Amino acid sequence: MLILEKTPGGQITHSWEPLSSFDLSKLPYRASSTTVEGPIVRAAWTRDCEEESDACMDMCRKSLRGRNWSHANKGSKEEDCRRRCRPAYLGCCQLREQAEALKFTAADNAVLWLKQHHEELLVGTVVIITGVAFIVTVVGSGGTTLVLVPALLLVSSETPIVPQLAQVKP
Repeated sequence: MLILEKTPGGQITHSWEPLSSFDLSKLPYRASSTTVEGPIVRAAWTRDCEEESDACMDMCRKSLRGRNWSHANKGSKEEDCRRRCRPAYLGCCQLREQAEALKFTAADNAVLWLKQHHEELLVGTVVIITGVAFIVTVVGSGGTTLVLVPALLLVSSETPIVPQLAQVKP
């Protein structure tokens, strides 16, 4: 497994540790075969950012009618709607990119990229390094230590094979 740790000085260090030294009890949100409490979402990307943007633009255009907007021309209304809807669209696109698996053909390139983008990684992100799938987890308080655990380690033969759900933690 790959461990990325933030030092008190703000540097990001990394180390490769054997799987035998990994303790699943350190994970703050472990998978469990018992009941799950809280909101549930499917662990897959299902949003359409372009469709959401079009819906936002339609709703915005409809809100710019009436005598309070009679002074504005069609072009200025369109510009106002683009300005209002763009942040949500960009946010959706950024989440879509993060939800897709990161793939690296060399471990050195992966480590360098992960060090530079450690604050952007979401827990549960799949990172593929030289063909091995790793899952991003957080160990310790404050999120100072990221651990990329091989996906195989998180698979259990005791859990029945059914469609899986992810729990949302605010």
